[in-house]
Amino acid sequence: MKKNAREKAHRIFIAAVSLMLSASLLAGCGQTTDSGSDPAAQAAETAQKAQDGAKQLIHWIAETFGLNRSAEETSGTSDITASSSVTESSSDTGPSQSIYFSLLPEEMDERYQDKLPEGPSLFVNKASFYYYYSVLTSEQQQLYDAFFAVLQQPDSKEYRKRVNVAESPDSDAFRTNIDYAYKALIFDHPELFWFSQNGGVFSYYYSGQQQSDGTYAVMVQLAETYDNYQTEMTTFNQAVDSFMSQIDLSQSQPMIAMQIHDRLIDMVTYDDALADATTAAGDVTDYGYTAYGALVANSRGEANTAVCDGYSFAFEYLCQQAGITAMRITGQAGSSPDQMGGHSWNLVQYDDGQWYEVDATWDDREPVFDENDPAAQIYHDAMNDTVYWGRIRHYLFNVTTQTISDFQPDDRYTYYEPDGSYATFLGESFHIRDDGSDASTGDPLTCLAPTAEGTQYSYDNLMGY
Repeated sequence: MKKNAREKAHRIFIAAVSLMLSASLLAGCGQTTDSGSDPAAQAAETAQKAQDGAKQLIHWIAETFGLNRSAEETSGTSDITASSSVTESSSDTGPSQSIYFSLLPEEMDERYQDKLPEGPSLFVNKASFYYYYSVLTSEQQQLYDAFFAVLQQPDSKEYRKRVNVAESPDSDAFRTNIDYAYKALIFDHPELFWFSQNGGVFSYYYSGQQQSDGTYAVMVQLAETYDNYQTEMTTFNQAVDSFMSQIDLSQSQPMIAMQIHDRLIDMVTYDDALADATTAAGDVTDYGYTAYGALVANSRGEANTAVCDGYSFAFEYLCQQAGITAMRITGQAGSSPDQMGGHSWNLVQYDDGQWYEVDATWDDREPVFDENDPAAQIYHDAMNDTVYWGRIRHYLFNVTTQTISDFQPDDRYTYYEPDGSYATFLGESFHIRDDGSDASTGDPLTCLAPTAEGTQYSYDNLMGY
């Protein structure tokens, strides 16, 4: 279309919108008059006809002058999947099958108005601070907030939240913002275990036109529903309440965290079968990767059975319910730099303002030995020594980043019998955080985590050793 023709069409379009608004006002005026007054009724009828005519004129202009372009040209939808990859989907996956430029400003288009759940949600988190949210950009935080808002009643896809973004929704920069926002949400909120494991998919649609302030209107909504929401979340919340009822919340934050740590490793069984299946590219949707697996059951129905992700998500969530700032990080861990595997653990921050690292999974030690072994008695004696075994079960509790990165056991971790015989249960170990350089880990966030330098609340200091 020639430029002058298109400009003329826009002028006619604006006039038509003005006519429609004027008609709306006239209709409103007519409706406020006594309904029994014939002149008022006639005025309302005339106004309604004018409004309908204006709408028809708008659509005629769009068809004639090509102002209403196709979905493929002007807007689109994308799914944000549980794996956090953002993939383009066809234009008929949006909320109205075919998404197109609205002829009206977004403020006048119902599809660009928020529709949010009302009433209480079963997703409960008492944290007052979420670390990963705090390090996001303003635009990433808005996307995070939108995701969180629409999922409060996840058994319906009808809810939507608007975000005005500076980056074009077609750009790589916008997709990066989506990725960071989604992953930060999952890392900050262990109670959203379903979204991280079993199809928690968000979608968004948007207007391809910039608004007057240069931003784009993006609408976020759920793409899949959480059909077992009521049952699973009720069970999960009951398990958390039961767990926390055994924690003395009158103690100091470090002592509360230690109670949570101890009860958790006493209760949870490491899921060796799932770990082996993962190594063999098995099912990564199992609840054994979540706080639900640790506090309720894995997807195979085995109670309190989880891998490191389940331990770390559960520890984070339980600390949050106690008012302790906690977060989860990922990386590699092993007995040597050449023998490392994927792993996750935690960081906590207490009232001293310092960060500490905690690995509940590796502290959960259940030695297996042959009762006929001549050293069996030494092993039993060591495990029955409260001071010694307590130190073994907390060797990665409240430690610094430097310590956990290159743990070298000193003489405190060797058990000695009066006759000079001894036993040890620990060797050197290494924990290396993801640095965001390996896209295969899917974790761009851990590299943003703080360095743990706290020593005041080390295990030995807490116990007075």
